[in-house]
Amino acid sequence: MATLKMVVNFVECDGCQVLFGGPHGYSSPMEVRAAAYQEGWRFPSHVSATGKPGSTTSDVCPECVPGWVAQKRESRARAINRDELARRLGGGAS
Repeated sequence: MATLKMVVNFVECDGCQVLFGGPHGYSSPMEVRAAAYQEGWRFPSHVSATGKPGSTTSDVCPECVPGWVAQKRESRARAINRDELARRLGGGAS
């Protein structure tokens, strides 16, 4: 018997933490971000230590875009378990 692990990708808004990608997620980060962009999500640059636009981006939902202020870079990728995902998607996220 083998144990298999399936990885799916969602995008979480850096402002309000709403999830995009439910209920089943996407195969790759690029795929979920392309779909999110079509729904009004935007990916503004972080600011570097010198205050200039950096090479990494934030994930910002349509509700948070109008008042968005650039942020300093943070590590944001993380694992989410099935229970947390069910709770988060149950709140009406897409």
